[in-house]
Amino acid sequence: MTKRKSAGAAAISLLACLALETAANPAHATGDTEITVATCDLYYTITPGNAGSCGGDVLDALFTGLIEYVPGTSRSRYGVAKSITTKDNRRFRVTLRRGWKFHDGTPVRARNFVEAWNLAANGGKAMNAFLFEEIKGYGKRRMSGLKVTGDHTFTIELTKPFGPFLKKLGHIAFSPLPDSVLKSPASLIRKPIGNGPFRVVAWSPGGEYVVERFDGYAGTAKPYVSKITYRTYRNDEVAYRDLLAGGLDFLGTIPYSKGAGYRKDLDGRVITRPGDVITGIGIPRKIAANRDVRWAMSMAIDREGIAKRVWKGMTVPARAWVPPVAEGARRESCGLACTYDPARARRVLSQVKGFKLPASIPLYYNADGGHRAWVTEVARSINRTFGGRLRVVPKAIPTVSAFTKAASAGKLNGMLQMGWRLDFPHIQNVLGPMYSTGGSYNYTNFRNRRFDALLKTADRQVSPSLALKYYMRAETIIAHDLPLIPLWFTQDTAGYSSRVTAAKLTPFGWLDPVSVKAG
Repeated sequence: MTKRKSAGAAAISLLACLALETAANPAHATGDTEITVATCDLYYTITPGNAGSCGGDVLDALFTGLIEYVPGTSRSRYGVAKSITTKDNRRFRVTLRRGWKFHDGTPVRARNFVEAWNLAANGGKAMNAFLFEEIKGYGKRRMSGLKVTGDHTFTIELTKPFGPFLKKLGHIAFSPLPDSVLKSPASLIRKPIGNGPFRVVAWSPGGEYVVERFDGYAGTAKPYVSKITYRTYRNDEVAYRDLLAGGLDFLGTIPYSKGAGYRKDLDGRVITRPGDVITGIGIPRKIAANRDVRWAMSMAIDREGIAKRVWKGMTVPARAWVPPVAEGARRESCGLACTYDPARARRVLSQVKGFKLPASIPLYYNADGGHRAWVTEVARSINRTFGGRLRVVPKAIPTVSAFTKAASAGKLNGMLQMGWRLDFPHIQNVLGPMYSTGGSYNYTNFRNRRFDALLKTADRQVSPSLALKYYMRAETIIAHDLPLIPLWFTQDTAGYSSRVTAAKLTPFGWLDPVSVKAG
C-alpha cells in the first residue's frame, strides 16, 4: 500500500514519467523531397473531434497536442506542454512552452486548448467526444473542469483519479485550435490550421490532401520530407496496385488477399508488427458459469491454423488481453489457457463437476462485419475437439448496430464475437471498458470486486511504473477467470516504395510523418 502524501506535499511533476527524449530526437537537417501516402476516402467531416482510423493520419501531420508519442513507439513525451503536475491524478496543472505558433502565425495559448476541447466534447456529438468523459462537467456545453489561469497555464479537474489521463492526451482529439477557428469552426473543415510539423497546401475531401513542412514548427523532431500528398483510394486493392506501379510511396494497410506474397512483391520494403485491435470471444457467466469450461473451450481453438487459413497469416495469435502496442501489455499473460491443446482441453472438460453442459452454445456475431469465416472456423475447432460433447453453433445478427444493442442489453443468450480497438496505447484502455463493473464494453457482465479495486488503486498512482504493476495484477484476474477468450491481434502491415528509405508507424498504425525519409 502506498503511503498517503501530506496535504502540503509538493505536486509531482510528470516530466520524468513521460520519457522525454529530446537528446535522442534532435532537430535534423531537412531536404526537398515529396512523397505520396494512401489514406481513406473520408465519409465524414474531418476534424480533431471526428478523426479516427480514417483521417487521423492526415491530422496527425497538422497538429501537436500537450503530449505526443515518440516516433515509432507508444512512449510519451511532452509536445506543447512544458510541464504537467499533479498530486492525485485528478487535478492537473498545465504549463505550456512559450513561442509555439499556429500555421497562421498566431501564438498557441492555454485558451486554444481549453476552447478546442470544449468544442470537441460539446454535446457528445463528435466521434471522439467520449474521450473527454473523465473531465468534470463532460456532457455540458462547457466543461467546468477546465480553467484558464494565464496565457500559458490552465488546470484540468477530473471527476475521479484516472492514472493514464496524460497518455490519452496524445490522441488527436486533444489538439489546440487557433482563434480564427474558434470564432468560425466551419473554417476548420474548409482548410485546417494546425500547430504541427506540416501545414495545409491543398485540401480536397475525397481527393487529395497536400501538406508541406512548417519551418516554424517548435516541436522536438523536425520532418525530413518537404511535402506529403495524402491520396484517397476506393479500396486497399487499388492502392496496392498503385504502390507496385510506382504511383504511391506508402500504403499503411496491405490487403489481406495478398497473404505472404506482398513481401516478394515489395522486395522486403514492409513494416509488420502487432496492431492495436484484439479479437476474442466473450462468455457471459450465465452461458458458462464454470471457469474450467471456459478454459477447455479456449484450449480447443487452433488460433495459429485459423489465422493462416482465414487471415492468410495477417493476424497475430493472441495469448494476452492487451494489444502489444499498449504500455503495460504482456505477450503471454494467458498462458496454458491460450495454447491449442485438444487432449488437455478434453481432459479439463471431462473433470468438470456440478455444471450441466447445454446441448449447444450459440456464438453470436454481426453479419455485416466480415466475421462469418473465422467464427465458423472457431466453432468447428471447438466441436472437433470435443466430438459433440460440447457444441458451438454460429448465429448471425444482421447488423453491428443490432448486435451492439442486443449485447449491451444482455439479450444474446450465448457467446459473443468481440473486438476492441485502443483509444490510446495503455493497458487501462482495455481493462477498464471491457471488464470493470459498469464498463462501456463489458458485454460479458464480468463482475469482480478485487479486479475493480485494483483498477481504482492503479488509477490513483501518480507513479506510472507503480500503476502498471496494479493494472497487470488486475489482468491476472482476467487470466484466471477468462470472461473473454483472446484469439488474435490485428497485424499492422505497411508497404512502401523504393523511394522511401526509412519509415515508422504511430501507435495507431499510421505513417509517422516526422520519421519518414525519402531519396
